[in-house]
Amino acid sequence: MKKPGFIITETILSLILAASVGSAVLLTMDIRSGGKILPQELFQSNTKTKNAPKETSGTKNEASTPKVGVKTQESSKPAEESKQESKQESKPEAKQESKQESAQESKAEATGMKLILEEPKNLKENPKDLIQKVEAYGYGADFLGFDNLILVDVGDKSTAKVYCYQKSSKDIWWNIAGEGKPITDKAFIGSGGADFDIKPGSKKTPLGFYSISEGFYIGEKPHTSFSMFEITDDIYWITDPKSEYYNQKVDSSVKKDWISADHMISAKNANKYGLVVDFNTPPADKNLSCEIFVRCGIEPTQGSIAVPENVMKEITEWLGANSNTYIFISP
Repeated sequence: MKKPGFIITETILSLILAASVGSAVLLTMDIRSGGKILPQELFQSNTKTKNAPKETSGTKNEASTPKVGVKTQESSKPAEESKQESKQESKPEAKQESKQESAQESKAEATGMKLILEEPKNLKENPKDLIQKVEAYGYGADFLGFDNLILVDVGDKSTAKVYCYQKSSKDIWWNIAGEGKPITDKAFIGSGGADFDIKPGSKKTPLGFYSISEGFYIGEKPHTSFSMFEITDDIYWITDPKSEYYNQKVDSSVKKDWISADHMISAKNANKYGLVVDFNTPPADKNLSCEIFVRCGIEPTQGSIAVPENVMKEITEWLGANSNTYIFISP
């Protein structure tokens, strides 16, 4: 995995959320500082072509507006000749393959690991599902100048699917779980849903692009060279907006100036493995929420992204020492 070929010095994100046919909200984001999203005033859009995504290398636009979430259907009816030719010969093979697949699935569940594919050798273009999501935010494939991307596809009722993409040795993105497949479809976000402007106590998850600076664990460290800190009894995450250390990790050596803080080791199950999302990074805006993680969980959260423990462990072990990793929380 190699470092990005360029550094994003300043990127402006423009997104149109249609409140009606003629009105929308313009949002901007500064990738350099970890992705702070600033809602701007409502404006009128008189043309569609002005904000239409441009065709980019590595992908083809089939229409001026990307169709996000469109699924293709394939016929499930086999040919009659195939049915008759395989009646006797394919049945035993099918049973054997089914047994092998079941055994592999059982082994994966028992060991807490899922299959991460090796880098395909015949990559020719970036995954269409990823590019559609990126283009919906006004970006092209050339925007993806980092190494790894965790895509959180927000669903209904605080549910989500999580996809993991990696840049290949040929600078082409690929899905480590297989084309079109999420690494988990059993993820959760904040119980208050997702939004761009999240206030303290809203229980919402922030939408947008953010860097992933480090990870954490309790007990045995995952097999990863990614930057990780161990959660011990004296580690706290400060949640008091009046504190100098708001939205920062501190230990017991720091002079206390806060009333509220998360004693991280108290949540042993949720914090067994996790990643820090660089939302509202220091100097933190005291009017915005704090403590956004990707961590273990099987239910809606206070604003973090929760995935099953085995998936969380696998994601941390997927990341390497020099990984330049971002998370894209997408509506």
